[in-house]
Amino acid sequence: MHYRLLSSAICLASLLPASAAFADTDAGADADNPGTIVVTGQPFVEGEISKSDVPLIETPQAISVVSADTIRDQGIVDLNDALRSVAGVSRSSTYGYYDAYTIRGYDTAYDSLYLDGLITHSAAGTNYELSGLERVEVLKGPASSLYGAAPIGGVVNLVSKRPQEDSFLRAQLATGSYNLIEGSIDANAPLDSSGTLLFRLNALFRDSDDFVKYSGKNRIFVAPALTWVMGSDTHLTLLGRWQRDHDNPWSPLPAEGTVLPNANGPIPYAFAIGFPGDQKAIANQDRWSVGYLFDHKFTDWLSFNQTLRYTHAKTYWNNWMFADGYVDSDYAGGVQQGHVFGYDTYGPFYETDKHFGVDNRLTAKVSTGSFSHNVLAGIDYRSADTSYHEDGGEYTFVNTLDYLDPDYTVRLIHDPAQAYTGGGKSHQTGVYVQDHIGYADKIFLTLGGRWDWLHNEGGTVTAFSPRVGLNYMLSPRASLYASWSRSFAPQFDYITSYDGTPLPNGEGRNLEAGVKLGSPGGKLSASAAVFQLTRTNVATGDALHPSFYVVTGEQRSRGFEIEGAWRPAAGWDISLAYTYIDAKVTKDNDIPVGTRLGNVPRNNLYVRGGYEVQEGPLAGLGASLAVLWNSRKVADTSYVYDANGDGINDAGFTLPSYVLVDGGLSYRTGDWRFALNVNNLLNKHYFPDASYYTRVNIGEPRNWRFSVSRDF
Repeated sequence: MHYRLLSSAICLASLLPASAAFADTDAGADADNPGTIVVTGQPFVEGEISKSDVPLIETPQAISVVSADTIRDQGIVDLNDALRSVAGVSRSSTYGYYDAYTIRGYDTAYDSLYLDGLITHSAAGTNYELSGLERVEVLKGPASSLYGAAPIGGVVNLVSKRPQEDSFLRAQLATGSYNLIEGSIDANAPLDSSGTLLFRLNALFRDSDDFVKYSGKNRIFVAPALTWVMGSDTHLTLLGRWQRDHDNPWSPLPAEGTVLPNANGPIPYAFAIGFPGDQKAIANQDRWSVGYLFDHKFTDWLSFNQTLRYTHAKTYWNNWMFADGYVDSDYAGGVQQGHVFGYDTYGPFYETDKHFGVDNRLTAKVSTGSFSHNVLAGIDYRSADTSYHEDGGEYTFVNTLDYLDPDYTVRLIHDPAQAYTGGGKSHQTGVYVQDHIGYADKIFLTLGGRWDWLHNEGGTVTAFSPRVGLNYMLSPRASLYASWSRSFAPQFDYITSYDGTPLPNGEGRNLEAGVKLGSPGGKLSASAAVFQLTRTNVATGDALHPSFYVVTGEQRSRGFEIEGAWRPAAGWDISLAYTYIDAKVTKDNDIPVGTRLGNVPRNNLYVRGGYEVQEGPLAGLGASLAVLWNSRKVADTSYVYDANGDGINDAGFTLPSYVLVDGGLSYRTGDWRFALNVNNLLNKHYFPDASYYTRVNIGEPRNWRFSVSRDF
């Protein structure tokens, strides 16, 4: 697992409504200190992914930021779409339905998502509501020196909206494709005349069908927050969050009939795998959390911060079906002849997740002669308790469907003999230290390391994760940087060695170098970097003992990234994110060396431009256009699968390249805003990712969203 990379969300400039960027000059980019992000309102803003207030331009890592304004202006409701504008990020896959992404060539679908600096967790997967967020932060490269066990590609941090000093109310209604009905509010007010107690409430209701028949989504979201300003140096913010999803999910399609040929012709686009009526697929989730953010400033140079949260989540699935092959499978000339799906039928499935996390940080800013020190020392703890059971799905192809002549009236069969139960408990304790050393405001050396002790029912693992980085300031608004770091992640419990001992941790190392630039006033900001992330101790088949594993595998991702944002004139904003990645297997006993890593395009380009008329009779009228290009990629190549028995691994089939065009129109007048967003304007049929030979995900066709909001 590797570390921080590059194109640090454009050093420091504006939160353009177009893309991943930095701090908006209107939101307080300090002209005298261009590396500082200042957030207006509440003086305590915690949860930043770097865990310190070191300016981004002095930070030897890539951090990209997607703001709440960007999410609102583009009508984004899905985390995968919010991350489109972040260089180095592309779609990954968890059932084709939940939040999933790759960062810098590596799948980070699990154990990479944080909320206010503390990890979230769901073995079943989840989709987090975005309307309650101030921003989405992406740290690219290994994060173990700050967070402990983590995927090599990077981590994503969701920052909750916090109470502010001024009273305001924003109400919004939206409609759109698939019979969308949505209403939301963002309300904030001081509760006393002195501003000692500040309260904020975000709430949302959303209901819609989906682009696949018999599918739909229903969500209720409530997030209250209360800040107690104990004094100018002490603040406590209580955060609550409740999200209830009642969904009828769609399912991916087999490769043979979508991106690979089938003798019977292609499977109809957005074909419904699930059944209608009382046999609809169900994916319900009820997740609530309570916690707080606390900060106290002892002196001008010494401060303490603490973040704590408890989360409780329940998940229920039933009749969620996946076409896991063809029951009439046969091949002629290497082409599939079958057309009757054999189903894996999930449910009734129940899962309960209980999680606790706390992070304590002490920061000291001191000087020793010509050197300045920004020292961070912390200790964190997290625990997870998961239990699940299924009362009997069906996984032997008893349930079938002919895609040439589908009959959705047959009754689905569940087999109680296939019931199972499971779960587990784990906890991690970490101690970390970092010193950001400056010399003459020109050279900054960052030294850090973290010690971790992780316990689960398979035993205890330990790890040390160091980090070294150097920044050289070419000017107050331009820097060169280079860094090296290591990271780790435990192996999955089901991956076992022949002698029964736990497999060693998966490990990673990262090398990168880059440049960060910003102009006065934040009109132009950009960053670029080259990187190499090498993942070692990859579990691979034990050649001497089938069904067991050794850790002799290795993977490598090399590439470069560019992010930029430009405001050439009043009302204009242009942003760009481009990534080239060569990610492949370099050592493995099963997967051929040179195999590309799954769901990673070699070329990933996002460009967006927008303009809003500034004066005259059309003042407030805006338009935008965005283009996303992914070059062809391969499906998930983390396994070996021989589809037709010819001895050739078929797992790494190709997903074609695609270009998507999105457009938007908006109008602001007084306190009102009207917006129309159209995604996939050209109605492109595409397949963005695949998690298995029989699970190719469907790209959403053209869809629209119209919203009306008012600020009170």
